[in-house]
Amino acid sequence: MIDLDEPALKERLRRRTPEGRYEISDIDLVLNIRVRQAEDNTGGVRKLCEVLLERCASEFQLRTYGLRHRPDLREEAIANMNEHLLREAMDPTEIFMTQNFIHYLRCLCADEFTRVLRQEGLHYRRDSEGRPSGRPQHVPRALIDPLRPASPDDEGTLSADVADPKDQFEHLHAVDESQRILTYLTDPLDRMIMVLRAIEGMKWNDIALVCKRTERTVRLRYERSRSYLRECIDRERITYIHGTRAQS
Repeated sequence: MIDLDEPALKERLRRRTPEGRYEISDIDLVLNIRVRQAEDNTGGVRKLCEVLLERCASEFQLRTYGLRHRPDLREEAIANMNEHLLREAMDPTEIFMTQNFIHYLRCLCADEFTRVLRQEGLHYRRDSEGRPSGRPQHVPRALIDPLRPASPDDEGTLSADVADPKDQFEHLHAVDESQRILTYLTDPLDRMIMVLRAIEGMKWNDIALVCKRTERTVRLRYERSRSYLRECIDRERITYIHGTRAQS
């Protein structure tokens, strides 16, 4: 817990370790902001939020460099990034930023940058598979990787981990098999996210509204659940193979 009355607190908040990290990490700042908010300590929340914004300012400047020819848009994008950061820093249900703050921050910047471009009617040059090709219009090189889809199921064709739709037997029993596999997930929210995304094919922002979570949290939980289900299915397959060999 950060002691707000500590005389050397301001220096500690700026001090870095030999590895270059802050002595008091960004995640610690977020957790302390939420604690102070729960205590209704508005002064403490304001003080820690100012430090968090100061730390993220350089990243926001870097990620909006592609809008330098439009200072008004750049200012708007940075203001929205600050607003989103503070809102989610004070939201106890937002867990993504407390697990990997750097990746969270880059996702936030990429989302806001994309929103500004769409608002202005700008677009990316993309290949036949919908991926950014070359250097997108007005997008700095630092943003190309975060904006590139990480996997085919991001917003494109959904992968079928449960059943092959071309197989008649699987088609007839896909629903039952899906429900059976989903029982591996003990958290009802994880099951709901998997159903809405993998079976219903809903978009991320719609799923976030239904689940009353942020889009980044929904994506994170989906990826975790999918990886876990794959492990469970692999274990089933191995058990089945070993059992078949033992019988023979």
